[in-house]
Amino acid sequence: MIRCAVNSRSVVPLNALLTFFLCSAILSAQQTSDPQNPAEPQASASSPAVATFTAQADLVFVPVVVKDRKGKPVEGLSKDAFRLEENGKPQAISLFEEFHSPVVGATPSAIFDQGYSNLAYNNASELRLTILVLDLLNTSPLQRTDGKDDFIKFLKKGVVANQPVSLVCITSKGLKLVQPFTTDTNAMIETLKKLPIGAETIMARENRVFSTIWQLRDIAQAYLGVPGRKAMIFAAGYVPDLVAEGSVLEWSLYAASLHRMWKSLFDSNISVYTIRLLDWTRNPARRGPGSALDIRMHEFSDATGGNACLESNDLMGCLSEAIDDSRSYYMLGFLVQPTDRKPGWRNLKVKVAAEHVQVRARDSFYYGVPPFADTKSVRDEEVNALASSLGYSGVPMFVKVLPPDAAPADAGKTVTAFLVTIPATSVRIDPSRPNPLDLDVGAIALTRDTREAAEIFHPVHGNPDAELLRQWTREGIKLQEKLQLPPGSYDVRFLVRDNNASQIGTVVFPLDVK
Repeated sequence: MIRCAVNSRSVVPLNALLTFFLCSAILSAQQTSDPQNPAEPQASASSPAVATFTAQADLVFVPVVVKDRKGKPVEGLSKDAFRLEENGKPQAISLFEEFHSPVVGATPSAIFDQGYSNLAYNNASELRLTILVLDLLNTSPLQRTDGKDDFIKFLKKGVVANQPVSLVCITSKGLKLVQPFTTDTNAMIETLKKLPIGAETIMARENRVFSTIWQLRDIAQAYLGVPGRKAMIFAAGYVPDLVAEGSVLEWSLYAASLHRMWKSLFDSNISVYTIRLLDWTRNPARRGPGSALDIRMHEFSDATGGNACLESNDLMGCLSEAIDDSRSYYMLGFLVQPTDRKPGWRNLKVKVAAEHVQVRARDSFYYGVPPFADTKSVRDEEVNALASSLGYSGVPMFVKVLPPDAAPADAGKTVTAFLVTIPATSVRIDPSRPNPLDLDVGAIALTRDTREAAEIFHPVHGNPDAELLRQWTREGIKLQEKLQLPPGSYDVRFLVRDNNASQIGTVVFPLDVK
């Protein structure tokens, strides 16, 4: 077994961290490997010194929006103006950076020239991702029409020009990706106009609640590997059990699922801006400010550092503010101390030494491997990730289809080979664990009518020495996988789960086999 004893920690500016991560990703996508042994490349004598990173599990990121009494961003604050508290105790701010609007007219560019990836852009530090979410599960047809109209009016205002926007829908059949990220707002408007609203959903309350929670977690998992603050504009229906993390009742039927959802939202740095649709069309008792729905929406949004857009007379202004919040914010980071690493939920509080300012930041995070992530839920998570219409980005990776394999195959089938490249920065290599590198790797090929045609699933363990770790840092961890498939058209889904970090990455792409 190859040995490795490298486990250093360092703190770097966020731009440097992002640049290093992305450069490693680009290199790993461009490198070739030994087809006989792609998982263990040989290091050259001129290999550079081993790179060091801050372990993701120990570095906590906290996006913070600061506005003046007129709602304008307060810019130019120094690190000394911020006080960050965890469970009431001041924390040293190890990372500090101020983010501003990207250059007008700048558009994201791809980070790879071959293969498929779940990380779509290379100028990630310039991205201001906006995720539009329309609830088609907990709403009436009239509410859905209202949500579509609100989104169309919002897009026509032009506030998201040159900014990537996607549209997903929560449905009775799972999360539906309606429009991948695009900077073409006219295309998004046309997509919304053509979106069918469907009939009102008939489903037991328990199933409805679980489905909503799981689909929101799906969204968070999809953007976990994308750096920075993301804005989710959520045109929501009435889900009485969708409560803020601090209000979860441990005896609740939904407690474990809610905890997993909140951990994913916090880890992904997603700030939620909820829209109250025409809810009184379903229940007049819920009409007006101060209703139970309004209170839940405020609590839900506030917990993420977002805002509830409930006042119909200024809905467009509130939604525009959601975009502004992600264009101008501060990113704080602190290290969990070695003497304070007991797993559990921890409260966050950010204070700013400036007069008449409004501060928005998420109010908690979970440190460590949660007890609600048992073996059964891990298997369920992997199945759910492969079934999701969104690619999970918790483990950024690349999948390249290789030339046809001459290896013998079953009658009527062809061996299709793939090269999976995982940047070393995508996973946690922890020598203190029995398996310093501990991955689950799987893939499934589905026919266009969603029938399973082939699958693979296996663990990947490793204990790299310093030389191999240098190679992985430079070229990425490379794995060659194969599927036997008859001629036809398929949707192929690859999965990598980093068991040391409890993170999942998936890549979904079409494949034609001749």
